[in-house]
Amino acid sequence: MSSISNVINTSSGVMRMNSIINQFNLIDLPKEGGLFQIIDRSSIQVSLPHRSQESTLRAQSHIYYMLTSLCPDKQHLTHNYLHSIEDADDLHILVEGDSVDYYLFYENGHVEHKILGHDYISGELPIIATPGTITSKALKLRPGKNGFAFIVSVLTPEWTPERCTIGAGQLFLDKYIGKQDWCTSEFLKELIGPNWKENTTIID
Repeated sequence: MSSISNVINTSSGVMRMNSIINQFNLIDLPKEGGLFQIIDRSSIQVSLPHRSQESTLRAQSHIYYMLTSLCPDKQHLTHNYLHSIEDADDLHILVEGDSVDYYLFYENGHVEHKILGHDYISGELPIIATPGTITSKALKLRPGKNGFAFIVSVLTPEWTPERCTIGAGQLFLDKYIGKQDWCTSEFLKELIGPNWKENTTIID
């Protein structure tokens, strides 16, 4: 089989991507990057007594999410830039499309790299769950034959913008550079993207 079969068929990829965007009314996700749309929220409410604000939330929210490389003038659509959401587990399921790199950062300095995808033999995972105790995470679309990844996200409890923290700065670099081979200053800055925050370095 010719290797050309692994090259993105731009025409069919764009048609399929646009079909999904239109059907599910996906829109730009500000600052984080990618496209999204909230599907619904749970009818059940949960209480988080330790929170002084937003102590009562819906048990879940369900969100459509997409990353795509088929819009060259919108590079922010290939990444879900570094961010976190306080007090929420986040479960991602790949519905359709190419694989996605997940970069996870923990408070104790531990880092993880996982791949959401359908090539299970090579170690890709159909579902990736990130705990609410994680410091931050970032996603990057991997090259593939489709040019996009269409994902469903289940957040427990629900997503609210007030609990989101987006971006990082020098403190983040100081903490995580060198933790793994991919934790270079250049790449971590790529994951932060346009959301760089000015702060000081860590002093031992």
